[in-house]
Amino acid sequence: MKQNNGSSKPTVVPQELVGSFILVTLLFALWGFANDITNPMVAAFKNILLLSNFESSLVQAAFYGGYALMAIPAAIFIKRFSYKKGILIGLALYATGCLLFIPSGWSMTFAPFLLAYLIMTCGLSFLETTANPYVLSMGDEATSTRRLNLAQAFNPMGSISGMFVASMIILVSLNTTTESGRRFLQSAAAGEPITTQVVAAQLETTQKLNSIFSETNWTTSKKWLKKASELSASLSHNLTLLVDPRAEQALALQTAIENQPHENKFAAALKAVAVVLQMREPIQPTPAEQQRDTIFNGPGGLELAMLLGDERLLFNEIPGFSSLLHTIRAAAASANSLNAQLPAMYENPVHDAQHSMVATKHLAALNTSLTQAAQAMQALPTESLQTYFAGSGKQLKAIQKKDLSIVVTPYAIMGGFLILIFALFAWKLPAGVENEGSAELDFKGTLRRLSRNSRYIEGVVAQTFYVGAQIMCWTFIIQYAEKELGLSKSTAQNCNILAMIIFVSSRFICTFLLHYIKPGALLGVLAAGGLTLTAGTIFISGYTGLYCLIGVSACMSLMFPTIYGIALHGLGDDAKLASAGLILAIGGGCLMPPLQAAIIDMPPFDLGFMELASVRASFILPLICFAVIAHYGWKTQRVHMR
Repeated sequence: MKQNNGSSKPTVVPQELVGSFILVTLLFALWGFANDITNPMVAAFKNILLLSNFESSLVQAAFYGGYALMAIPAAIFIKRFSYKKGILIGLALYATGCLLFIPSGWSMTFAPFLLAYLIMTCGLSFLETTANPYVLSMGDEATSTRRLNLAQAFNPMGSISGMFVASMIILVSLNTTTESGRRFLQSAAAGEPITTQVVAAQLETTQKLNSIFSETNWTTSKKWLKKASELSASLSHNLTLLVDPRAEQALALQTAIENQPHENKFAAALKAVAVVLQMREPIQPTPAEQQRDTIFNGPGGLELAMLLGDERLLFNEIPGFSSLLHTIRAAAASANSLNAQLPAMYENPVHDAQHSMVATKHLAALNTSLTQAAQAMQALPTESLQTYFAGSGKQLKAIQKKDLSIVVTPYAIMGGFLILIFALFAWKLPAGVENEGSAELDFKGTLRRLSRNSRYIEGVVAQTFYVGAQIMCWTFIIQYAEKELGLSKSTAQNCNILAMIIFVSSRFICTFLLHYIKPGALLGVLAAGGLTLTAGTIFISGYTGLYCLIGVSACMSLMFPTIYGIALHGLGDDAKLASAGLILAIGGGCLMPPLQAAIIDMPPFDLGFMELASVRASFILPLICFAVIAHYGWKTQRVHMR
């Protein structure tokens, strides 16, 4: 790295290196695209392949696991050979991983996709391990952090492109069959009729209601009455559908909705963002959608009605089904009576034990009828339905195959594009720069020096927590918006695009502020802001909580390059291997999202003074991450840089 002799103010990028700087800066956008087209795929794969939140988060584990796996080998390679060769290997692996999506889609299983992500990010690890110290070396050390921040400023442009492709091309093009509808088809294909599945689900709901009714003075608790009202409404709706699916009406409504004029995707996205920002009224449903919501209680009910209708035509021919239907009608009557009572109790909680006795009586009758219905379903001869069950499997496979082809296409196109980029770099990038390549690796000596450098070691820890926080906030904003506000996946992804626009804007602003504020101080302020906004995400409900989650991106904007520059400051040639430790720290994105997903899979948390939804509670992990980063910023300012 060049040193300034003090005779003149050093330039950020020397004139003779501008061409190389522009080429290498292109890489920052390329891995930004990969990062942010991938984050929404956690939700997409969950729905397509019917995974749990934890299982789908393995996308991030594989993606960021590649960084951790290849960081050290990449650093050793570029220290032994050259930046150019490191970049070319990175591009080759990146392209290979993207192209492997094609056979992964053919397999229609999750594991090959995880392997493709792992290979792809082995390439990204090479690129990041190479590009970051390469940019730091392109000029005077005094301007190295500003130079890296300038290059990193183009990373979010690739990120926005990836989010745009995910939102406008992938998520909105996926089949609209909900996850619950797909699971119904999956179980039907395994030989379990949808009627049996619905009855079993209602029995589980009655057990939840029974646990509420077992609570002391539940009739005076707004919390318990609200939950009981929601559960009884669900019972009433689903059992009414079981009695009479109204399949012909459901099919007519579905056809009418599908034949509605489709709005331009970009215009729809702008409207969705405006709704999220509360700059316009929520988009009103069309007449057909209003009818669907009134009669079938939303898309899920309409979907279930059509599935039950297809099955009912076959079950009506099976001996014994008419008497079973009579039992389900009795259950529906009890559910309707319970549902009529509980909302009134919620509006006016009472101490009267009579209300509790009546509700318990309705629930007991409901549970008895459902138990009898479940037993009767098991006794029905369903051998004649094997063709129907096989058809459910074919229907689900067709949906999954089409959805996976939509997911695969952008990755396949990127793979072809990367082959062209590989050719450009092989042709245009200089073969070597000053102090590149060394026959003497001094691996042990470098590790020994780095292990004694507390600023570097703590920087690696801070970077690990930063990457974990970033990936968690950007990945699970979709689940947050879905579960807390009822937004669709595509609308929630538009929220992510808004967050990225804020991220980009903040990065340029914060890069300017580095002229006047020391890196450690700015890092500490940004981390404190991130911590505060994350607390708002956890404890403030509604759109305000979502705004806090979106706003966190402004605080994250400069953390990665600032931590990177602080940790590598003054390391000289050791920076090549040291940079690998900081890329290895990206493994934080491998470990933390699955932990957050596991929390999201849990039931709500009862804090006594409030019930905290698991998706909100899960953001305690990013909050802890920002606390660690704030400490590193403070210590850098007060200790490391003195």
